[in-house]
Amino acid sequence: MPRPKLHSDEAILDAAMSVLLRSGPAAFTLNDVAVAVGMSRAALIQRFKNKEHLYFRLMERTAEQKREYFAGLPVEVGAQGLWRFLKTLVSVMGEGEALDAHLLLAWEDVRDPTLRRMAHERNLLVRDAIAVRLPPCVDRGAVSALLQDVIAGATMQWLVERTPPLTEYVLARLRTLLGCVFPRESFD
Repeated sequence: MPRPKLHSDEAILDAAMSVLLRSGPAAFTLNDVAVAVGMSRAALIQRFKNKEHLYFRLMERTAEQKREYFAGLPVEVGAQGLWRFLKTLVSVMGEGEALDAHLLLAWEDVRDPTLRRMAHERNLLVRDAIAVRLPPCVDRGAVSALLQDVIAGATMQWLVERTPPLTEYVLARLRTLLGCVFPRESFD
């Protein structure tokens, strides 16, 4: 009879993500994850095979969480519903305190074809979540891609400027673009 699992996969993945964001992908080790969870490295290997498999599972889980998150949000079609959604989406960026670690994860995404495919899928989830909130009078595909581009580009610019806080910086850029797309609307 197999021994019962003392730690759920979710608890292990939570701890692994914390370790990953704290140490970065290059310094990410199974030993650090095992210590964070309170289990042996051997037990961790038995569950996740190796560091790469655990890392891939983390990235798959990120997409699952994003999908569930978007599914749980109300879909308000129109300029103001879109603005509320974008504020919610961008607010999780906070003041930018964890952005450096996320950039290291993005670097891993571009270096590995499987991770790049997963990152593309996550990007499409964001783009689709934006598109369903756009009014039908605009080209939803083009405008949702442009809004996502502004979020990504403003985030990269903020890395150099670092003021005001990241969320505020990105929302200011989005507000400007939305004012061009919807000139009769006000975005506060």
